[in-house]
Amino acid sequence: MADQSYSHGILGRWAVVGHGFNIASIVSSGFVIAAVVTACIRNHRLYNLPSFRLSAWIAACDMVYSACQLCVFENAYMRTLSEIHLRIIHWLMSASTMSFVFMSACVALDVLLITVMRSNHISRRIQPWYEYVSLFLGFVLTHPILYIYKMLQWSSRAQIFHIYDDPTYYKITSWVTKWAWLFAACVFMFAVLVITIHEMCKSSKDLKNQMTYPAHVYSSGDASYMSLGHMSKQKIRLVTLRLMLYPVVPIMTQIWVLSANMTPNCPMWLYVMANLVPATQGMINFLVFAFNPAWDRLRRKWFERMRTSVHASEFSTLKGSSVGSTHLDLEADYDLSRPATLKH
Repeated sequence: MADQSYSHGILGRWAVVGHGFNIASIVSSGFVIAAVVTACIRNHRLYNLPSFRLSAWIAACDMVYSACQLCVFENAYMRTLSEIHLRIIHWLMSASTMSFVFMSACVALDVLLITVMRSNHISRRIQPWYEYVSLFLGFVLTHPILYIYKMLQWSSRAQIFHIYDDPTYYKITSWVTKWAWLFAACVFMFAVLVITIHEMCKSSKDLKNQMTYPAHVYSSGDASYMSLGHMSKQKIRLVTLRLMLYPVVPIMTQIWVLSANMTPNCPMWLYVMANLVPATQGMINFLVFAFNPAWDRLRRKWFERMRTSVHASEFSTLKGSSVGSTHLDLEADYDLSRPATLKH
């Protein structure tokens, strides 16, 4: 079988696996966007939570990347595209990846400012700009792909964008426009992760006096230092670690791409990983979003409703009126329109 006639190129059947990952990521990203929009419409305060708001933008970037990679995995389709269309696909994949990484780094920055540095005032000032700066940098830094190289074609055998230009010039421009920024962002997020874990361990004996609670769990976006008296140490650690899952995702997915591009002779297994692992970003970010602390109160409200419904059906003949009043009390206690407070 000739290499050119095989629709999946060097990836072979791994491209079929990549198709499944990308489709699942697109569907997962769609759920995240729909959930964020619906939740923000019902409770406008949720839009002020950086990690919650950025989840929708991250999902949009994941959706763009997976849609483009669906095309990349089809050699027959890619060979029919003109050079300008190839450049646009290449640019969209690079820009969406960069924007996703930058937004994940913004979540890490917010955790660093609030949990470690206790600079809530700085965090509140820059929070509204996170997604705009990330999208701007992601799409502007990578836009030279559209015009700087002499020629760009699709290599069916290697299943990559083949750029015709001076190799040294290509390496310099690719690092300036993408890889250096991607590497720096991943190093920053890893450093924040290590610092945050170190601070939590160091202050485990007296966490109340050492750290403030992350503002992401408050629908008002304001963390009160005095509120720590009503919160357990385990809850503080858990919420902080859950927020730090956002920057962990790009580290997990992009390390393979960076390694493949930094290796002179990339082995086949690394090439496969560099293509398949980023395709799972949408699915992984969906799981991270499902554990976002902003959902805690809504989950408690749902569980209380379900529990109340079960009790109402079981004891309707005995305590119909009392169950109804309990339901109303629970509704008031977990009203999402109120400022978030944790009850024990």
